[in-house]
Amino acid sequence: MKKVAFIINPASGLRRRHSLERKLEYFFRQQNGWETVFYHTTCHNDAYNAALRYKEVLFDMVVAIGGDGTVNQVACALVHSSVTMGIIPTGSGNGLARHLKIPISVPKAIDALLHGNVAIIDSGMINGRSFFCTAGIGFDAHLAKRFNRALVRGFLTYITLSVLEFIRYRPQKYIIYAGEEVFEREAFLITFANAAQWGNNIYISPCANTSDGLLDLVVWKRASVMRIPFMAIRLLTKKINRSKYIENIRGASFRVERIGEGYVQYDGEHTIMGKELKIGIHPSSLRVVTPCSYQ
Repeated sequence: MKKVAFIINPASGLRRRHSLERKLEYFFRQQNGWETVFYHTTCHNDAYNAALRYKEVLFDMVVAIGGDGTVNQVACALVHSSVTMGIIPTGSGNGLARHLKIPISVPKAIDALLHGNVAIIDSGMINGRSFFCTAGIGFDAHLAKRFNRALVRGFLTYITLSVLEFIRYRPQKYIIYAGEEVFEREAFLITFANAAQWGNNIYISPCANTSDGLLDLVVWKRASVMRIPFMAIRLLTKKINRSKYIENIRGASFRVERIGEGYVQYDGEHTIMGKELKIGIHPSSLRVVTPCSYQ
């Protein structure tokens, strides 16, 4: 009998948790004969610790039901293992889920878990922290901090904060080491992209590929306030890489130096890291269920 564990973050916008559990029990256990277990998170890192336990007792699949933070924690526990991760996205951004074409509709996401394929994707690392979608510094991290502390979250809050903080934020100086090349840049933000988008179909690196063994380093130079609408359109239409304010560098590892310690975002979460940042990639390190439509 196959075993699946569902790790549910009840604070991630899931309105009908008990109804969802009944559906999952019906489709997985009654219709397909899986052993099912449900776990509800109660504190920070709870999803990570729960996923570790299910990995150790050899569950076939562990499903993250929540937002980007829950997905990151479950993925961190399962990376470099034979256990497959599933995702039912119920968060505000759902960056990795959207990149992998996992439906935001819960019924369609369940169908993808039952009838999809297993993709083997890369994982990134920034100063010892794993990320699977994007990590970033500068405005990227500053906005993540503000958004995570907002009383009300969602796409409208994200856009409102983006505009307000864009006006206030000032570029910083960075030294970027990419292989044997060294670049000095004054940047508004720097994003390290394993996947193409931050979330909400906002594409910071449209050509990023989670299975190519490489990261896309995106340097965003300061643009005037008048350019905000045009940059926003480019982000939403997968054309930001064509902007003169954007520089892309592709590689397997980078080192970045900044003037001092500061905030870093990884898969939408934020933390403080030091002056020097080491960024790398672990190719083919995570098994994820994706819809048959995912290429």
